[in-house]
Amino acid sequence: MKDFIIDEDLLITKGDFAIKEADQQNIEHLLLSQKGSYKEFPILGVGIKKHINGPDATSRLRLENEIDKQLSYDNFYVKTLDVNDLQNIKIDGNY
Repeated sequence: MKDFIIDEDLLITKGDFAIKEADQQNIEHLLLSQKGSYKEFPILGVGIKKHINGPDATSRLRLENEIDKQLSYDNFYVKTLDVNDLQNIKIDGNY
């Protein structure tokens, strides 16, 4: 999916907004945002920072379920999802 690119601020190329493939950026924003961050879609957002120090496998399963659900809300088809290493979450799929 092509969209505006945000790199700390909107990326501008040749005097106009840069538009490039933004799938990775969209997923990152969805994972980092909290529910309520998007006023038009108040249930959208994973809030991954609150899950980072989850103590057990149950919290990892909840996180995996929440990521899958939120990506589905955003019309992203998830083929595989692995949250065993929270520093390197693996998501395979497409919009």
